[in-house]
Amino acid sequence: MGPARTGLGLIFAVAGIACAHKIVRPTPDNPGVMHHVHSGETLWRIAKTYGVPLESLLYENDLRDPSHLSEGSLLFIPGAAKELAVPPAGEPPQARVEQRPRRGPSSIPRAGQRALDPAAHGSWLSWPASGVLISGFGTRERDHHDGIDLACPEGTPVRAAENGVVLFAGEQRGYGNLILVAHDDDLVTVYAHNSENLVGKGERVARGEAIARVGHSGNATGPHLHFEVRVGTHPRDPLGFLR
Repeated sequence: MGPARTGLGLIFAVAGIACAHKIVRPTPDNPGVMHHVHSGETLWRIAKTYGVPLESLLYENDLRDPSHLSEGSLLFIPGAAKELAVPPAGEPPQARVEQRPRRGPSSIPRAGQRALDPAAHGSWLSWPASGVLISGFGTRERDHHDGIDLACPEGTPVRAAENGVVLFAGEQRGYGNLILVAHDDDLVTVYAHNSENLVGKGERVARGEAIARVGHSGNATGPHLHFEVRVGTHPRDPLGFLR
């Protein structure tokens, strides 16, 4: 099972970065449309609405900080035939429903049926791996479990739950191979017991991107992913954030 209490010091500064980017226009050689960004839209939701890879939007628009989009700004959507309305937070984009089913393990009781944690600010996290819930958040027999454990076959991809920046990628006592990813709103996700880490400190990762592989490094009796959600340094029940 995953470690109980981390003792990890998660300290990082949140710097404001201007959302400046080049404006690309559709051409006969590079067809597409211009999308007008509305309040509350995120790059991830725009990408899923149009069925365009997130990295394509980053490359075509040369975004310096993809986690912040300015209302009224224009984004070039390569290959799109017309501008589409992006569903509001809480309603999955149609492209996501049709092209990629939810990654959440179907065996988790009441998964996705509980109210979002207020710290999620209305936006859910995607499941970091497909597996079976074998240990939940909260008090156990002798300790407190700061996350959830998902049993998965050795080598199963571990995916970033949201766009973010890697704070730490290395080995930690008890956790084995460990990755910490910082997100907006002082949110940090933790991925432990990996057989190998696929990203390094300082790298920007996209939601759904493979960042590690499931293993049983550290204090683990079998292959599984230990996953935590923290607001600052305080652990919260991940099931209040996952959909």
